[in-house]
Amino acid sequence: MERKELVNEIASFCYEYRLWNRAIKIDELKNIIEFQLKDFEFVESLINTIIVKTNHKNIDVEKVKKILLELDKIRLELEYGNKEKNIE
Repeated sequence: MERKELVNEIASFCYEYRLWNRAIKIDELKNIIEFQLKDFEFVESLINTIIVKTNHKNIDVEKVKKILLELDKIRLELEYGNKEKNIE
């Protein structure tokens, strides 16, 4: 999934399911997410937040799975992507 599309998906999902304070406008939320997706700790925290806070029946499970898979790809790249370069 393209990065901008992922940011939009995450922001709308988090906004819709109130994972963050609704006082933050969705455009601000998109900017925060886009900027923070470069930070391993933020990505891991976001994955955990989504898992914990969406543990109820009225959730779009397919959307959650799609978002979590994309975030996990980013997390793995951030965690191990640079280590491969250092090995060579």
